[in-house]
Amino acid sequence: MVWPAPPGAVTAVLVGDYENLAACASTEQAAVGQIKELLDWRCEHEPWNVDPDFSDPVLFEVKVEVRPQYTKGKRVVPCPDTVWLRVPCVRGVQENGMKICAVPPLGLRFNFQDVAELKGLVTHYVREALQSLPPRDLARRLPPQSCHLEELTVRVTADRERKRPPHERPELRVLFTVADSLLHDFGRKRGASAAYGREALSATLMQKLAAEKTNFLLVGPSGVGKSTLLLDAVRRLAREKIPAPKEGDDEEAAKDLRTYRFWRTNAGRLIAGMRYLGEWEERCEEVIKRLGAIDGILCAENLLELAQAGGEDAGDSVGAFLLPYLQRGELRIVAEATPEEVEACRRVLPGLLDVFQVVHVPVFNDQESIHVLTRVAEAYASASKLELEPGAVLLAHRLFRGFMPYHAFPGPAARFLRALCDRRGPRQASHEIAAADVVAQFTRQTGLPEIFLRDDLPLRFEEVRDEFERQIIGQDAATTAAGRLITKIKSGLTDPSRPYGVMLFCGPTGVGKTALARLLSEFCFGAAKAKDRLVRLDMSEYAGGNAPHRFLHATACKPAKWIEQVRQQPFCVLLLDEIEKAAPEVFDVILGMLDEGRLTDRFGRVTWFRSAIIVMTSNLGSTAPTALGFAGQGTPVYESEVAKFFRPEFFNRLDEIITFNPLTRADVERIARKELSDLANREGFKSAGLRLEWSDELIGLLAREGHDYRFGARPLQRAIERIVVTPLARWRLKQRSLRDATLRLAIDSSGKLAVVT
Repeated sequence: MVWPAPPGAVTAVLVGDYENLAACASTEQAAVGQIKELLDWRCEHEPWNVDPDFSDPVLFEVKVEVRPQYTKGKRVVPCPDTVWLRVPCVRGVQENGMKICAVPPLGLRFNFQDVAELKGLVTHYVREALQSLPPRDLARRLPPQSCHLEELTVRVTADRERKRPPHERPELRVLFTVADSLLHDFGRKRGASAAYGREALSATLMQKLAAEKTNFLLVGPSGVGKSTLLLDAVRRLAREKIPAPKEGDDEEAAKDLRTYRFWRTNAGRLIAGMRYLGEWEERCEEVIKRLGAIDGILCAENLLELAQAGGEDAGDSVGAFLLPYLQRGELRIVAEATPEEVEACRRVLPGLLDVFQVVHVPVFNDQESIHVLTRVAEAYASASKLELEPGAVLLAHRLFRGFMPYHAFPGPAARFLRALCDRRGPRQASHEIAAADVVAQFTRQTGLPEIFLRDDLPLRFEEVRDEFERQIIGQDAATTAAGRLITKIKSGLTDPSRPYGVMLFCGPTGVGKTALARLLSEFCFGAAKAKDRLVRLDMSEYAGGNAPHRFLHATACKPAKWIEQVRQQPFCVLLLDEIEKAAPEVFDVILGMLDEGRLTDRFGRVTWFRSAIIVMTSNLGSTAPTALGFAGQGTPVYESEVAKFFRPEFFNRLDEIITFNPLTRADVERIARKELSDLANREGFKSAGLRLEWSDELIGLLAREGHDYRFGARPLQRAIERIVVTPLARWRLKQRSLRDATLRLAIDSSGKLAVVT
């Protein structure tokens, strides 16, 4: 289908193609010529993807009435006037006999049964595609006023029976089983394949791949762009002159396979599904044979994984098995690794590094990062038919630099921009990515509230402290310390090379230490309905022999579950409960977390804690032989007990030691009122419109039954369940029809709960 696209341009769209391939040029001949050039390329490289599945085309028009509308917040405001569109459509027949209709200007395609129903179906699908659009965006999708069909003839000269899809060809079948062709990874967007800012390094790598028959190791921090650099160099190489085929080779076959030389894989895929002794070794030998036949190169996503997977130790690993083939030149590999992984590989399998030529991928500075992110964002936005508001990329860079300074650019920030463009696709009412969209996406990703991300939103220390005091009762010193930490995060004055905060909560059990840690996680990282951001460890489980290994590892190679949680979501509160019960060797492991905000295991895998709050709890000092945990002159003994227990280097890495006081009778009464308020907000009462009130006698009874100096507020929870919740549940079952009423809870003469409506 061809139509004029003013000013002075012509658009041509391949009707029936699932990818809605289109071309635009100054003349109709040039636009149609671009489509034909693409089809000629397909005939040469993808002959199975040329045959049209759209025959007997008929061009017709349908008038569709569309009502534009505006969206204001959650409100939808329709426009008073409607717009009539003359929509050009093409109907035809598929190879399987089914009738098909396409609307090329809107990228629509659907099947139908009866031509008489076609007008109504076109109206339905067009309205569905254009609904919720304001007039300005609707104007961008107006169908052309005139169009016509042109037929293209493409001549296929190759033997169609011989040219089967690549994944069905014997010489490539095993490669498709364990790897992906690097140049045919259609899951990637084109904008992600360009090595912006590394054009010179990409050209150098391309020349090395073409001229040097050796193995290369790309070394750089995670996210610096190693994979993108390799993909860009391979694309450059594929565009170079095709080398002459070897003697006896099929020239056409060699030409067809030139884009299937590079295969991306990892150690896990190479051994996947192999259960018996020697099975994965046979597969690797077959892979090496097939790669040799096409002069192929294996691209390993992670060098260290090759030295880990496949056996009990590095000597039995995939890397050790492949090493002789690499040394003899029978296999070529391009691998990636971080500097930490290189050092770990040097320890576990040093011979593997000797066969690689190292290519260092440097880190971008701020100016280079902004330039690269701008080009990446423009590419993603263009592919998603979006526009970028000036300053959106700068804001994204500032947020990542401020809250994730340990990540290299452009990796995480580029993935962030891609997710933002995908979320705000072409069907959204607004087609501009603004600063508010960047902040909202960053909140969804990290859980940080907008008040931390926006300088125009004030945050007062007193408001934060008061909010915490409403939740954590009787612990003024603790809530004040929490308020100080939050205001420090808001002001951006935390040390970027350490966690946001390292706090030790001391005091008797049941006084709110864990509750404050949970409240910190909800306040700091619980925005946008984020999942629970409290990672809690009982440190008494890491006492005794082999404690450091159990602390760090789930198996010999797999990290512990809590480490995986922090890697997946570094914006969290890490709660190390009863820290004093862990083995002394575990304290040495934790030192790096507290000082540098990072944890590196023996395999070179780095876990970052610079976006986390580390909270440790301890009962040290609560059992000291002084009244109520205080020294004779009224001085708290907790800090002195902590200083005696921990080594100086550990003690000095604590930002604050916060003392939790034993709960008084008045504190327990306040907690009882708070718990009853929370009970009134449970679903069983809210859905029925029931409200709760209670007498002072009930609060007094709960305080007497639930107050225990040794166990804090924990007995209160049991008292509320026994005295209030269980009798109230039995009463509610007998009064199922009661709605929209106030229930007053009191104590009768027998000391039991009485419910009065």
